[in-house]
Amino acid sequence: MTAFDPGGVCKGTRKSRYIFLATLIFVVFYSVNASFAACASKACYRHRPKIGLVLGGGGAKGAAGIGVLKVLEKLKVPVDYIVGTSMGAIVGALYASGLSAEEIEKEVKSINWKDVFSGEPKREDIDYRRKREDYEILSGLQLGIKNGKIVMPKGLIKDQNVNVLFETLMLHTAGISDFDKLPIPFRAVAADAVTGKMIVLRSGNLAEAARASMSVPGAFPPVELNGRLLMDGGIVRNLPVDIARKMGADIIICVDVGKPLKTGKELISPISVMSQMIDIMIKKNVDAQIKTLGPNDVYIHPDLGQLDSTDFDKSAEIIRIGEKAAMEKIAELKRYSVSDAEYAAFVAHHQRSMVKEVKIASVKVEVVGETKIPPEVVASRLSIKPGGIVDTEKLKKEAGIVYGTGDFERVDLNVKKREDGYELLVRAKEKSWGPNYLRFGVALESDFEGGSKYNILLDYTRRWVDSLGAEWKTQLNLGSVTGIYSEFYQPLTISHLFFISPSALWKRELYDVYAGSHREASYSVASYGGGIDFGYQPWMYGEARLGLVFGHFRAKAQTGSVVLPEDHATRGAIVARGRLDQLDNVNFPNKGYVAEFKFLSSLRALGSDYAYNKLEGAVLGAETFGKQTVLVSLSAGSRIGNPLPFYDPFTLGGFLKLSGLRTNQLLGQSMMLWRLITYRKMGHSFIGDFYLGGSLESGNTWEEGRKQFDLGNLRLAGSLFAGYDTVLGPFYLAFGHADGGFNAGYFYLGRTF
Repeated sequence: MTAFDPGGVCKGTRKSRYIFLATLIFVVFYSVNASFAACASKACYRHRPKIGLVLGGGGAKGAAGIGVLKVLEKLKVPVDYIVGTSMGAIVGALYASGLSAEEIEKEVKSINWKDVFSGEPKREDIDYRRKREDYEILSGLQLGIKNGKIVMPKGLIKDQNVNVLFETLMLHTAGISDFDKLPIPFRAVAADAVTGKMIVLRSGNLAEAARASMSVPGAFPPVELNGRLLMDGGIVRNLPVDIARKMGADIIICVDVGKPLKTGKELISPISVMSQMIDIMIKKNVDAQIKTLGPNDVYIHPDLGQLDSTDFDKSAEIIRIGEKAAMEKIAELKRYSVSDAEYAAFVAHHQRSMVKEVKIASVKVEVVGETKIPPEVVASRLSIKPGGIVDTEKLKKEAGIVYGTGDFERVDLNVKKREDGYELLVRAKEKSWGPNYLRFGVALESDFEGGSKYNILLDYTRRWVDSLGAEWKTQLNLGSVTGIYSEFYQPLTISHLFFISPSALWKRELYDVYAGSHREASYSVASYGGGIDFGYQPWMYGEARLGLVFGHFRAKAQTGSVVLPEDHATRGAIVARGRLDQLDNVNFPNKGYVAEFKFLSSLRALGSDYAYNKLEGAVLGAETFGKQTVLVSLSAGSRIGNPLPFYDPFTLGGFLKLSGLRTNQLLGQSMMLWRLITYRKMGHSFIGDFYLGGSLESGNTWEEGRKQFDLGNLRLAGSLFAGYDTVLGPFYLAFGHADGGFNAGYFYLGRTF
């Protein structure tokens, strides 16, 4: 029988337990250290809740989110997910792409929002055929004619500059199509314009997704993505808290920039009532999202007072208000601050540098639309070539030059990163309401002394009649000047540098005859004719033409007694003319210049009853010093040889053409006018930009038998005016005075410079 020895068994068991326990402690300690090391290297923070930042929409007020981001960075609060709507999607996309709050603030403050929302490239970059229409009394509204029906653009604001701005700001995201692979996972919220359903954008082109989210109905045209027409997401989810939770956020920090509803006293117009209806829809979906917030979430509602969704020029103030609102929540936000080391790891993972210039590896052009404008036409306008290095400003300019042809609804710049640089895709989308367009304009003039004129202009243009880009333009004038003009423009090359242009005209115009300031008589001149020009047009700079014109003129007395050498005449002439136009604005220029000349030689060999030569030219330059703009101009003209006939005199008189005199009060065989005009922009209203200014003018006309340019016989005049730059053209109220005691007031709508 063997004895049982409990002591021996106990000793062996105790030793085994010590070994096991030591091994277990070592394994646990090693695993924990390895996990912490892995977490730190991957910016993984499993010991803290995931933060979702929700940025609501509200137009310019969405910039308040930048101020909130500045506070989050100061408090070292990392963001794991971002969801944005409208302007909140823009700010959110920029931050998710790797930019810091300071960088976003700097970019937003540096943007000239007026230029961005004008929708047009710089005027000096616009194709000359479109640029020359600025001198006609045409409004900015362009209607399309399709299948016998009038078609309007899908938005009041042209979005070209907005699109290109976002594309260039987000160049550093080229190649990232999955928004979960951005430094911070991101979502943009839009609405389907057809079904009204909420669309959550999680992939594709980041700039285009953010832009689609802010397509305010009626203002911006909707964006077509993946077969859908998308508009502003505010009407379905202006504060998308639920989307951030679905992404995995444990804690929500949301920024609501919505405004309170109008009171009954504020609903004073149909527009205010319609705006209230939209605001009610938005507030309803915002309130529903706010109710889902828990006690650990942070709700920030900046007090933006009277600031409006269109106050983009007040972005700096809005950012400060957003920062102030976040600081008021500092106690709640601090709960989610992390250590210096953890935040440094977050910044290292998040931070990206903006791309300011790119090396072009290849250039491809794609045209989308019904007319099928040849891509070669677009390519001929581009100066970017493979192998070149271009900055973002150059990219914007190139897109503007293509857009400036007037044929495209939008011109996008898509880049794809390659080993040897960037592949550039220029994607031009034809206007959905083109290529046949109808425009109208109105001109009014009164001197408050019984003299008044008016004119209504209808312009119908058919573009892309053939693959070279031929145009057929027809204009109808009704009013003080009545007539119809038709021109066919036929480019001879893809580049449009050379062209042939036949034209035809019928017109009836009134001429007044004055004795001092008293109108003694008037006569009308009816004319019809045609011609053909051969021309050279170096794109956006100007054009030169050489051609033949033929016509017949018949004069008829309207009031008083007018003695004319003949009451009818026939003309056949050679005409050479040219214009160089680099003004930034025709209505109220800030800078630039325009120069033009015209030489007409009427020859009996071409059937003319009157053989004469007429030469005229003008030059105008503008420069702005601070807020004060100064224009200097000189125009002159003269017959060469035989006198000018009754149907072709030089005229002066009227507003800014020797102000104080009646319109066309001076008629003569030669003419000269010098002007110094200055004005200052005083503000902006719903009508347009408001200006105050004045002018000094000197000039005269000279009759047959006198010296052609008697500089000792110059008249002196001047004016004071208030002006608005409206959608219908420049509008003026002015007072003019000319030597000899001539005074006149002017109510004027139309071109003057």
